[in-house]
Amino acid sequence: MKVSLVRIPTIIDAFASTAPICPPIGLAYLKRVVSAFAKEIQIIDSVGNFPKIRSIVSEGYSCKLIGQTKDEIIDLLWSDADIVLVSCMFSHDWKYACSILKGIRTKCSQALVIAGGEHITAVPEYSMKSSAEIDVCVLGGGESIIHDVLEAFLGNKQDLKTLPGTYIRNGASEIIKNIINTRIRRKDKIFWPDWEGFPLENYFSEGHGFGVNLGGRTMPIVASRGCPYQCTFCSSSRMWTTYWKSRDPQDVINEMKYYVEKYQITNFDFYDLTAIVQKKWIILFCKLLLKSGLKISWQLPSGTRSEAVDSEVARLLYQSGCRNMSFAPESGSLEILKLIKKKVNLPKMIQSMKSCVAEGVSIKVNIICGFPQERWKHLLETLKLIVQSGWAGCDDLSINQFSPYPGSELFESLQKTNKIKLDNQYFIGLSYYSSMTNAQSYSDYLSNFDILLYKAIGTSLFYGVSIMRRPWRIISIFTNVSKGKETTRLEKTLISFVNRFNN
Repeated sequence: MKVSLVRIPTIIDAFASTAPICPPIGLAYLKRVVSAFAKEIQIIDSVGNFPKIRSIVSEGYSCKLIGQTKDEIIDLLWSDADIVLVSCMFSHDWKYACSILKGIRTKCSQALVIAGGEHITAVPEYSMKSSAEIDVCVLGGGESIIHDVLEAFLGNKQDLKTLPGTYIRNGASEIIKNIINTRIRRKDKIFWPDWEGFPLENYFSEGHGFGVNLGGRTMPIVASRGCPYQCTFCSSSRMWTTYWKSRDPQDVINEMKYYVEKYQITNFDFYDLTAIVQKKWIILFCKLLLKSGLKISWQLPSGTRSEAVDSEVARLLYQSGCRNMSFAPESGSLEILKLIKKKVNLPKMIQSMKSCVAEGVSIKVNIICGFPQERWKHLLETLKLIVQSGWAGCDDLSINQFSPYPGSELFESLQKTNKIKLDNQYFIGLSYYSSMTNAQSYSDYLSNFDILLYKAIGTSLFYGVSIMRRPWRIISIFTNVSKGKETTRLEKTLISFVNRFNN
């Protein structure tokens, strides 16, 4: 059996403040499973093959794209592949993904085309109806389900049409829904991903990664899956379930040691949805990492909870190599926090920030504005939190617009009230989440201009307070950016813009 694994390119807004270029760890986990079945495996990591931003026009659609174009991907694709597995993680990439799927079907007319990822998991039926080229949708993390699909394809077990965790195309018009949840099971072990065949050197040599480039070679890793919380703006419960499953800390460190020896890795970006849930786990991990003697740095760029982060934990985080982490309060309004089911203690989070700053860990604060019921009074309440964060010594802030991602509770609510239509404008609007020049408001009380204005006000206020508290920051920022050196997310963003518009 010959299998092609395809990662589609990433669509971004021209003035997005974030444009992460990261190895596809989800696809590497799937390759671990596929390797047990396939004689030959082709990896087409479109982003890793061309880790740069460019403007393209495809089928009348103009956009900024990170990675290879549709034609470049199809040129590489094996025409005699038995299975083509396509990963589509983000919904703002969907329109371009559809054109790639058309090209795949044209070149591989007899192949079984499987699609997976967060977008596919959130709206599998819509995905199959809007892309007739998809034969199978795999829901959730996917390893166990892909295993079952490949066994069924080879005729070793049950009928492909009855596999739990899948949507199957049966003929031209019927879609069979097998939605029994089999994604994260307590008995399952989280194995290491299989990175053989991925263009990792393209990421390493140019310093790409989700976190800050600290001047070395960065590798993604996960220590847990799932998130026990149910925030209404997040689709993680649909993708991963609310069962939080952690790995054995020593197994994580063994994996890190393997990458250090094999790839000369100096920094690790943890992609966990919620890395710090149990204080006992993070303390044990830090102590074992210190004991291992690994001379590395590590970061938590995705955001994490603060409940388990006190002065003891903060000290161990820094001592074990943690240099950057993100906290995600999302809002400073208690009313909005209740509406979005964000269970967070704001005074406790501020104290956690102070503890980390005191130990030398650089902190980024994530804020979301423009929730459906949000008004200016709520935004003004959040400004208080923004000021407190800057005064507490946090280095960075991002204010992103609320984007109703498929699979989230708020998405389904807005769709029921006909405030969302799955058209081109909706998908393009999702790419505005970190844009400084475009916005798509879903609030009854805030305009697109209000969203952009608030982003500008909040960001200016935070960095103004931060520099007022630490005036020397302005010198270090300009010095580091001029040298292309990153120590904070602000410097990473500024350097990205310089490179983006110089190329």
